[in-house]
Amino acid sequence: MDLTKSFPRSPKATIAGVTMAARAADKGRASEAGTLGEYNYDCPMDRMLFAFLGTDGVEYLAAVSSSSDDSGVAKLIEAKLASKSHKEIDDYNDHLLGHAPKAGTDGVGYFLSGRERVGHGRTDIFTWPDLIDVEEGREVPHRSDTPDWAKPAH
Repeated sequence: MDLTKSFPRSPKATIAGVTMAARAADKGRASEAGTLGEYNYDCPMDRMLFAFLGTDGVEYLAAVSSSSDDSGVAKLIEAKLASKSHKEIDDYNDHLLGHAPKAGTDGVGYFLSGRERVGHGRTDIFTWPDLIDVEEGREVPHRSDTPDWAKPAH
């Protein structure tokens, strides 16, 4: 995977039903190949995945590197999910997909500046996965439930 020429998969893409897993795998492959470009493997969102699974970037990367497709990482994920309920998996997926800056933090300014840069005037983008998808040219549905912190100042 050459992330100097293409994008990794969306944070919304799954492996074994787990969000962020495919994107982390793509970044891991690119890291191993020296073609990570401006992306970061083992970034905060990757670490949310790793924490949920009970692993770390080193073990995940070894699973990614164990096969040329997603089967190695799928095996790791399935083993890690064996002790988790469907509710725990759903809760993690919902948490990751709703991941947004915390009101009153520096992350809000960083997020809003990124949204201004890539959002094409959209003020209804308020999660990191949505911002990433917009930046990388993927469709993001319009929303009407924008939280106060994400609305433009008047």
